[in-house]
Parts: sequence; C-alpha cells; structure tokens
Amino acid sequence: MSTRPSTALAQPSTIRDAGSPFDDIVPGHSVVLRSSDNVDFFVYKAYLHKASTFFAGMFDLHDEHSPVLDDDESREGIPIIRMQENAHTLDLFLRLCYPTDNPDLSELPDVRLLLEVCNKYVIEAFDGTLRAALTRLADTRPLAVYALACRYRLEDVANDAAKRFLGIPLRAHSEVDLQDLTAVQYQRVLQYHRNCSLKATTDPPATWFNALVVTLGAAPTTSHSCRAQFHFFYAATQPSKNLWVPHWWTLYLHKALEAVKDRPRGSTVVAPEILEPFRKVIMQCADCMREAEAALQRLSSCLAQEVEKAVSQVPKPYCPP
Repeated sequence: MSTRPSTALAQPSTIRDAGSPFDDIVPGHSVVLRSSDNVDFFVYKAYLHKASTFFAGMFDLHDEHSPVLDDDESREGIPIIRMQENAHTLDLFLRLCYPTDNPDLSELPDVRLLLEVCNKYVIEAFDGTLRAALTRLADTRPLAVYALACRYRLEDVANDAAKRFLGIPLRAHSEVDLQDLTAVQYQRVLQYHRNCSLKATTDPPATWFNALVVTLGAAPTTSHSCRAQFHFFYAATQPSKNLWVPHWWTLYLHKALEAVKDRPRGSTVVAPEILEPFRKVIMQCADCMREAEAALQRLSSCLAQEVEKAVSQVPKPYCPP
C-alpha cells in the first residue's frame, strides 16, 4: 500500500528551485513538490490530477477542506508537499506529466524509478511509454527487463523479454542483469531456455530435411567443376526423395544446429557469423555461385521460420511476484 507524502513542517535553508518548466507559480492552481534532496518543483495540480489517481484524491480532499496554510507549509501562497523521491526521480516523472519532450528512457535504472513511482502513486497514464522503453532495452538486457516486468505484472513485456533472452548466449549475461531476479524467476527463465533449445533442435528433424526438399531439386544443376563438392544425401520425407547436396550444405546444417542449442532463435541460423563461411566457399566457383547463394538464402530463411515456429510452442515463462 502506498504511503501518502507528508506536508512539509519546516523549510530547510538549502532549498533549490528545479527551474523551467517546473516554475509555475499560480496560487490556487499550483503545488510545490519538494524532493528528498530539497529541490522544489512548482507544478500545475491539473497535470498531477489527470495523471495520478492518488494525487487526484489528495487534491480533491484538500479543496474540500480548504485549510489555511502558514508560511511553514507554503511558498508564495502555494502549498508544499514533501516527497520521498529525489529530484532526479521527480524530474523524470514530471516530464512525463507535462506537455514537453519525454525524458530519455534509454537507461534501465531510470525506467525502474518510474515504474516504482507509477506503482506507488497509482499512475496508469504512462503504461504504454514505459512498456515501449522496456521493450527497447530488452534487446541488450533481456534478463533485467524480464525481472522488472514480472515485478510490476507486465506479462506481455516479461514474455517478450524472455524470448529475446534466447538470442543471447547464456555466458554473455552479467551479474548486474541478475540483481532484480528472484530465485524462482531465474529458475523459470533458465528452464524456458532449455525447453526452447530442446524443442528447436530435437522436435523438427524432419523439418530440416523438408527444407532441403523445398529448396533443392532431385539432382544438382551446378557445373562439372563443382561436382567434387557433392555427395549423396537421403532426406526421409513424405514422399521420400533422394537429393544431391554440396558438402558445405550439410556442414551449414550441423553448424546451425549447434548454434541453435545455445541461442534457440530463428535469427541465429541467418546470423552473418553462421552464413559467411559458407558464402566464401560458394564464391570459389563462378559458374554456380549465384544459384548456390540463392539456395543458401532460401534454406536459411526456411530454417529460421521453423525454429521460431518450434519456440513459439513452448509455454511462456512469466512469473508474477
């Protein structure tokens, strides 16, 4: 349950003003929010009233009783409310409330501060803004975003972050990204990774072969100069077909499969570090490189779709607090 900010009892001697745009000194329409580090924000009550159910109730009660304020409770006839948040947090919050440019939400600690403020003061107006910021941050810090999304019951954001977690090697995550995770959440997201890896590498063996059938004909059409690179490959499909495929083709499949074990996402099998070695082999034959490049592109795209399809069947790891 949130705690109501207390009315200031005395003005410390080291008060600073926040400055523009928080300098609206309009008696009857403004209020002063004093931060925990003694910075005064003169703000229109109407903006806070519209954004926050908590502040709306406070102002409605204040107007109803119309208390007489002495100098220790006001500045220039404007009531002071002492806040538990510091000036940086209030500046972030109020810039969302005001018709001005939104604050820079490219750092996870700032988004964490705003999530806490919105939860504390019953604010839903900025839900979309904070969800979008978390989604952007999930590209590089999926575990940290997953933890915050679970804490504040943002189920769709949590599940999206967990899926992005699949695309980053497990060894690449730092201890900082784990600080907000509970033991249960960490266990659940790791189990999700294991389940996705298993599903993507063992569930669709026929899919890998089907992809070959889709992208290749029954016999190679490349030049005689490249025939030494080909060997017989049997794809157990329905109906079964005998396929001639180049040696680098099966090497690509094995390399992609190993990569998917660590990063079970479709983007893994089309990543430059996976495809480039085989493109270099393809470029060695001027007669068939165009056909081979097109075939590699079709196969890798098909495999990416199938990996994503397999991963989508794994239960989501959202873990409410």
